[in-house]
Amino acid sequence: MAGVQFTWTVELSYGTPYLLSLDLSRELTAVVWLAGPLSGLIVQPLIGALSDKCTSRYGKRRPFIVLAGFLTCLSMLGVAYAREIGLFASNLAHGDSSAGHTNAIIVAVASFYFMDFTLNAVQAICRALILDIPPLWQQEYANAWSARMSNSAQVIGYFVGFIDLVKYAPWLGDSQMKGFCVVAIAVFCITLGVTCLTVHEKPLEREDDQEDLPWYHTIVYIWRAFTRLPRPVQTLCNTQFFAWMGWFPFLFYSTQWVSDIYFATHPSDGEGNWTEGTRAGSFALLCYSVVSVIAGVVIPAVAAKYEKAWFLRLDNIYTASHLVVAGALLSAWFVRSVSAATVVLTIMGIPWAIVLWIPFSLVGEYVSFEDERRQQEQIAAATGNSNNDAASASSSASNNTPRVLEDQQQQEDPKDEFDAGMILGVHNMYVVFPQFAVAIIASFIFAATDAATPSDDEVSGVASVLAFGGLMALVAAGFSRFIIRVK
Repeated sequence: MAGVQFTWTVELSYGTPYLLSLDLSRELTAVVWLAGPLSGLIVQPLIGALSDKCTSRYGKRRPFIVLAGFLTCLSMLGVAYAREIGLFASNLAHGDSSAGHTNAIIVAVASFYFMDFTLNAVQAICRALILDIPPLWQQEYANAWSARMSNSAQVIGYFVGFIDLVKYAPWLGDSQMKGFCVVAIAVFCITLGVTCLTVHEKPLEREDDQEDLPWYHTIVYIWRAFTRLPRPVQTLCNTQFFAWMGWFPFLFYSTQWVSDIYFATHPSDGEGNWTEGTRAGSFALLCYSVVSVIAGVVIPAVAAKYEKAWFLRLDNIYTASHLVVAGALLSAWFVRSVSAATVVLTIMGIPWAIVLWIPFSLVGEYVSFEDERRQQEQIAAATGNSNNDAASASSSASNNTPRVLEDQQQQEDPKDEFDAGMILGVHNMYVVFPQFAVAIIASFIFAATDAATPSDDEVSGVASVLAFGGLMALVAAGFSRFIIRVK
């Protein structure tokens, strides 16, 4: 997860400036960033479903990590050397460099799309591994470490991107993008290598009826999972939908908000002013990342130490994080200084650490509980115990194994049981859908504020979009009170 997040920082910190440097228009750049939600919507549930049924002797997940990881490295090389590849293709096809610039844009855009799809695949498999390997009692701990590694890699990635790599490490390449991509490939390969070598998977045994399944079985499996999620997972997904309706305005427009406030409070004095405004936004983002690392270490540790305190239960911490997001984003209407805006973004690092930890811990609890339940049923069936004996054994084991809340206990048809990868894939769809919705809603908000405010007031439009995110976070806080946990 650290390697995945470090690689994401290449795209997040340098993607837009790099594409603009290739003379790609801002409108087309926005189209490029549709790769993120599209890949999350398509790849994660598909890879989850395919890996759930993989019977390779190397494990369910490892083959997908290796293949998708290799393709991710190729795509990063395509991004880094888009100009050279475009020029080579032009010379090869036409014997001159007249079409090199156009080819470079095509290579860069295609590489970014390819990287989004393959990196989403690796991320989906890594999250599925976290659900597969640790037992139920370690799920909260494992997901806390996942969040810590991701947040730490994000800070390191932004720092590496901030360093002048051409000056201090010219052997990495003659441009910042080339150097950053080379470093990211090295980090990515090392971290994925450690994962593949140290995580021990139990190969999935092939079932006889799997060979007779139709070609469209995987699509049907995904659709059935999306429409018939187990109730504990569905209640979490409902909350996640509105939570990310709040997070995407922040992720899309927070640095622009800080920069706009800087420009509004500092009369333009040329290029230097715009440089300082951009640095102000970048500094706020760095503060937010550092706080997210600290919160990712402190909050899970405190929650584990005082786990019997009701206010430190995972569901209550999750609700509190939504309220913090709501308060911070709604304050955007009233903030008028760069310092105050930086404080708001810094505070957002706390709920960010929580949103990368608790939802996946809750999913992990459910998946681990279901796995243990299935194992008990298989053992009971194999030993030929009667139904009464099996019920007695299940009751005895309940002292150590969590059980679903009484209002959730219900008999489920075995065909409606879904594996970890599929559940994570559908959960991710509830995270991706808000990205499309926010893009459309934000455009309407900008149009409305442009019509109602002076043309030189750029802050109010962004502040209104952030405030909309705050309102959605309030809705998420309400939905979070209906989350059903196993206990």
